[in-house]
Amino acid sequence: MGLALLLLAPLLLAQEPTPDSVEAGVEALELMIEEQAEDYEIGQALMAMARMDDPEAAEAIAELVEEFNGQLREAAIIALGNCLHDNKISLLGRIVEKSRQQPDRLAAARTLIKSEEGRAWLIKRFKKLKDAPVQALLVSSLTGGKDDEKLLATALKSKNPMVRGRALQKAAELDYTPGRKAALKGLSDANNAVKRAAAVAAASYGGQDVFEELVKEAEDAKVPELRSGLLRALKMASTAEEVGVLVEAMGKIRRTEGKGLVAQALVTCGARQPALAGPAFVELLEEENAGLRQLAIRGIETTAYEPALGALILLLEHEDSLVRADAVRALGSFPSLPEEHAATIVALASAPDEALRFNATMALRALAPEHALPALDAALQDENWAIQDVAVEILDEMRSLPAVLLLAEHMQRASGLVRIETYERLKLLTGQDFGPSKGAWEAWMRDRPADFELPTEVEARQMLAELAARKAQNDQGYGTADYHGLAVRPGGTLFILDVSGSMGFNYTPDAQLFHSFFVNELCATIERLTGDHEFNIVVFSSSAQPWKKELVMADDANKEQAIKFLKALRPWGGTNLAASIQQAFSLDGVQQVYLMTDGDPTVGMTSKSAIVDWVVEQNRTRRIRFHTIVAGDVDGSFLGELAQLNGGSSVDLRPSFQEVEDEEAEE
Repeated sequence: MGLALLLLAPLLLAQEPTPDSVEAGVEALELMIEEQAEDYEIGQALMAMARMDDPEAAEAIAELVEEFNGQLREAAIIALGNCLHDNKISLLGRIVEKSRQQPDRLAAARTLIKSEEGRAWLIKRFKKLKDAPVQALLVSSLTGGKDDEKLLATALKSKNPMVRGRALQKAAELDYTPGRKAALKGLSDANNAVKRAAAVAAASYGGQDVFEELVKEAEDAKVPELRSGLLRALKMASTAEEVGVLVEAMGKIRRTEGKGLVAQALVTCGARQPALAGPAFVELLEEENAGLRQLAIRGIETTAYEPALGALILLLEHEDSLVRADAVRALGSFPSLPEEHAATIVALASAPDEALRFNATMALRALAPEHALPALDAALQDENWAIQDVAVEILDEMRSLPAVLLLAEHMQRASGLVRIETYERLKLLTGQDFGPSKGAWEAWMRDRPADFELPTEVEARQMLAELAARKAQNDQGYGTADYHGLAVRPGGTLFILDVSGSMGFNYTPDAQLFHSFFVNELCATIERLTGDHEFNIVVFSSSAQPWKKELVMADDANKEQAIKFLKALRPWGGTNLAASIQQAFSLDGVQQVYLMTDGDPTVGMTSKSAIVDWVVEQNRTRRIRFHTIVAGDVDGSFLGELAQLNGGSSVDLRPSFQEVEDEEAEE
């Protein structure tokens, strides 16, 4: 079975009955249009017609394209692509070549690319295609075969900047050797979008010469789009030679904006070469510009450059609370701190300013236990759950009986995500499972001999596995719901669901629309939430819409209302991913986010690297776990990075969907 038939396989099981004839199908569609049926229903009727193995069915659908507007035009084009008869290739090709509307040409090309025959049709006509977005789309689909490399070479020389930029991206992705030279040449391109793509592509190839050219561009870059690309590229420096180029530039660049761009990149890549980058950040502390000093402190944090200790300690007395907060957080990156400064850090850990208190708590890990334990005990009772969470993490790192005792006490007070994580850390510290009872943990500790040492984590895991084998594990009220295989732990939970137009056209292997499938999955998860959960829902397409203004308890009434809300949704519009994520930081009490999408951002902030950077920055003192669920045509690496950098996990459903299709192909 070819790829085109694989795409059809799910549709063969759709619930909408196949019309008895093409005429009957057209009449039914015209009646639905006359009665102003929902686009969703008309789309299903189009898909039903597509299942007819009749060339006239494909021709009829092609004619209907002209009668529809907006999403229905796209739905008709997708239905045409799912037709069983081979004449669909020429009909879709006619749209690509002759339609006056670019969305139609793109939709037809996107549909053609999904089949081997359609993709071959487009590749053969690449030079004749006058539509740059269609050419760029085809370049994005290349996988590295011989014909693909030939087309890529042509695209790299295209006169159109969109095509050149896309070709540079794809060349780097495929590690296409001639692409390195093209990327370096692209750094002097007249078009800023091409220069941006060239910068990221060149950095992917790497080399000292590449980063020397990138630094030259960074010195005077003023256009935000270009600066964003250069920042992303410079962050990719990894070898001593590459990082050394940035370090040297820090001492030479005089323009504040250029120096800031290089310094911002060095904060990330300097951690790979801390001995090189550390001294540069110490020098940067002398800058008068507040933004550069802040970058210097963050750079010292990432490199843990020990000679900078004295300078950081002096900053603990700075008049600006933000400077004090950054400085004390940076101190926490060092293995240990001089005892004479312990009292200052402990005092800052109880400061009225929440950000300062949070960052000082982070620094407690660098103090000796006799100084840190009382402060950590106080942090466990802080009103801010993120501060409690940091304290739990540090006590876990201490791996001592006093730490175990504090965690056992805290488990009685804590709630939500912090409570269950405390319980899990206790088990991994001791290899024991006494449930939530503080008394049982205390009794166990009293019985330990004076020279008792806690097991290693590996030993503790083995002990727990043996315990589970002897008796059924009882979570004592700490059970969790799950969402696409991810545990939904108790606590403040935000579900973010994509309801853009593509969710109404993509299918799962068992013939459910993405929209129906993912709505049903979320409804099932919500039904499993317990009284330990507080939750809310944000749905997004061209904009983001929260279900409620705040998190609500997962009682029967709220769960019923949430499911009713989800069932009433209909897919439409673009993909404003950034707007949906921003909701996580505007709602109080959010501890974990579950984000599902089937497409890359197309509305609002569309730079994926900028979205990741923004979330990481916002999350420095929030500690919200971001979990991602990947489907459709979205960039899985982007969502995986978003989850990884923010304490979460990512589930990519695309391989499992493809495996089912492959099995059908073999049959």
